[in-house]
Amino acid sequence: MNKKIKILILLLILGAFGLFTYSMYSANKKQQIEEQTIIYNLGLIPQSLDPHLFNELISLQVDSTIYESLLRLDEKGNITGGVAEIVSETNESITFKIRNNAKWSDGTKITANDFVFGIKRALDDKVAAQYSEMLFPIKNAEKYYNAKGVGVELGVNAIDEQTLKIDLERATPYFKYILTLPISAPIKESFYKESGNNFSIDIKGFLFNGPYKITKLSDTEIILDKNENYWNAKNIKIPRIKYTVIEDFKATDTMIKNGEIDMSRVENYRLNEYKKDGTLDTYINGRIWYLDFNVYNDNLKNIKLRKAISLVIDRAKYVNEIKKDGSTIAKSIISNVISGYNGKFRNEYPDIEYFKDNDVERGKKLYNEALNELGKNKLTIRLLSGNSEPERREIQFIQEELRVKLGIEVKVEVVSFKDRLARTRAGDYDIVLNTWSPKYDDVTTYLNRWFKEDSKGEITTSWSKKEYSDIVKKIGEMQGSLERDKFSSQAERILIDEAVISPLYFSVENHYINKNIKNIIRRPITSITDFTYAYYEKR
Repeated sequence: MNKKIKILILLLILGAFGLFTYSMYSANKKQQIEEQTIIYNLGLIPQSLDPHLFNELISLQVDSTIYESLLRLDEKGNITGGVAEIVSETNESITFKIRNNAKWSDGTKITANDFVFGIKRALDDKVAAQYSEMLFPIKNAEKYYNAKGVGVELGVNAIDEQTLKIDLERATPYFKYILTLPISAPIKESFYKESGNNFSIDIKGFLFNGPYKITKLSDTEIILDKNENYWNAKNIKIPRIKYTVIEDFKATDTMIKNGEIDMSRVENYRLNEYKKDGTLDTYINGRIWYLDFNVYNDNLKNIKLRKAISLVIDRAKYVNEIKKDGSTIAKSIISNVISGYNGKFRNEYPDIEYFKDNDVERGKKLYNEALNELGKNKLTIRLLSGNSEPERREIQFIQEELRVKLGIEVKVEVVSFKDRLARTRAGDYDIVLNTWSPKYDDVTTYLNRWFKEDSKGEITTSWSKKEYSDIVKKIGEMQGSLERDKFSSQAERILIDEAVISPLYFSVENHYINKNIKNIIRRPITSITDFTYAYYEKR
């Protein structure tokens, strides 16, 4: 046989073998990915995946998986280096060095200018980032926001391609925590401008720098694959995360039993079952649920009426018979997950004496006094709520409490989560069953909810009291101290004493989790599930 022919045959054999080997490798790789995919039921569709436009925790969950900022949280919740590491720090400034191997998902390097542009975008009033004020500790950030970026030098500067310096208005105890959140994520300016109106809308409008990247995006499913260009990709063990959107709890239960879901929030009627087989993951999330009073309403501007409504609600019955999920009674606003100067803030300032719960006698007295002052014999009040099954049960309980104990006719209005947000912001309600989740580890994440000043120092909240505003402003200017905690307690007491809201309970998260998934990290402050340390023990 001709030597050339022999060589050709050998090459063909080797090629065929190589193709076969590659096919087997690809098939095995695909199977491995499928076997180690985490299927996580979000329950709701994210409202926005723009890192600067998140307005609810579902969006924050996804954004935190696909974006990473300068800093991040480690396994124990300590702040550590993310895209960058701190090289110097004072009370007035922090200097960062971008990691040499920090890249976007397209393989291009992440630069200090990407953070400069990202922060400036978050402070652009045209973007209308809901939590842009989180960045106000940056020098001139609030002035930059109010001046629409004109004639104001923002305290964020790229010293060189890898060095970023952030100057601060003042020492801010919680600012580094802000730098772990998507609001401070980098954005590549050239990509942003090329994307136009498609930025963060469809897959082509995303450029990722977190541990995962979106490979499928729809109204019912978001698939994330490991971002091989992530600076710490070698330590990411879970190759794929599949976010599903199943709103019905019974359907969720069925899918769990069929092995179609690995993680999901579950309803209280299944808690014992999941607890017995070791698949229940419960943690405090810091979220306060409360009745939010429209203080501009003709009736509810009367403080005695607001106090009467708050006093007669039996919170023990609420959490034990209606919730039945581990929620705890709230007589305050600030959750025990929040840090104080010495440990947890709530340990230093317990809320047990803030007011008496289920005080029907005093509630009736105040209600009758309110009726006299309003010149009325009876009242009809609109009570607004979201349309989830738990909220429906809760709103019915509140309706009955007010009817039986005070004789108030309560008209319940149940709407979607989106509509509840819209109507609350528009002031189209009397009372709304509302909730607030902490966004960072500091008391101001709650207190600022009822405080806002414009550039002229004018109060712009729906409720205002100079004493409260002065204290919260002072807290924002103070470093961590016992005195700061004392002022925080005073501000909280004002909200309670003025009956701006009626605290009901602090909620918990109850999740089913596949036993084979290990080292999932829960972030109670933000309710984020962190997958960067997770792995499958077996499948």
